[in-house]
Amino acid sequence: MILRRINENGRVLANMIASEFGVSEDSIRRDLRELADQGLVQRFHGGAARSRTGPRSFQQRAREETAGKKAIARAAAALIPPDATMVLDSSTTVLEFVRALPADFRACIITSAPDIAVAALDHPLCEVILLGGTLNRLTRSVISQSTLAEVQSMRIDYCVLGACAVDESLMLRAENYDDARMKLAFAEASNEVLLLATSDKLVKRGPFAIGPIALISTLVTDTTADPSILDRIGGAGVDVIVAADKQA
Repeated sequence: MILRRINENGRVLANMIASEFGVSEDSIRRDLRELADQGLVQRFHGGAARSRTGPRSFQQRAREETAGKKAIARAAAALIPPDATMVLDSSTTVLEFVRALPADFRACIITSAPDIAVAALDHPLCEVILLGGTLNRLTRSVISQSTLAEVQSMRIDYCVLGACAVDESLMLRAENYDDARMKLAFAEASNEVLLLATSDKLVKRGPFAIGPIALISTLVTDTTADPSILDRIGGAGVDVIVAADKQA
């Protein structure tokens, strides 16, 4: 909640936020110190401000078209059978996943992300459903209470999520509070959940918890992922697929 307030207002004062939340200033200062250590805020005497770097935008991340992302996308696309219903979140790796689907692929694609929906239109046999809500500029996805309620009323075959972070305790995390809520709703509404994660997202911190790794059915990652982390994730009951780069 503190990070969300900083991102909304630009800055907070420790004494004011402590009074608002009914906790001690020492507790708030500890929280601000942890957020600063993660590079999410900049501390100043008496409070903290929004980080100048902050979470990168969807457009910035989309420009990083790594071989790992494309390999993950191809491997994940091969897991989805025709005529499936799937829900896709807002992620640049999920965008690559949509592009990797065969041109004649047939499915029902539900998404909260306009970029994903537009990419899915290149598959003429796919029905594309774009959820409504308030558009978040950073994540380029929509969310509202009605959006969440709509998703929670669904029963979907497959959910395809992009990972912001999987921390040391194997908790899925997001950089944005609303994004975390939407990812959780997508996962809980689906029979199978695929997590697409480049190796840099594994054992990484993020401010907002989505849920434990057991939420997902399958992790698809790249060849540079730490084998010891993959063993731990596999030990939690998750199928792990390491996608090899396509050879020339």
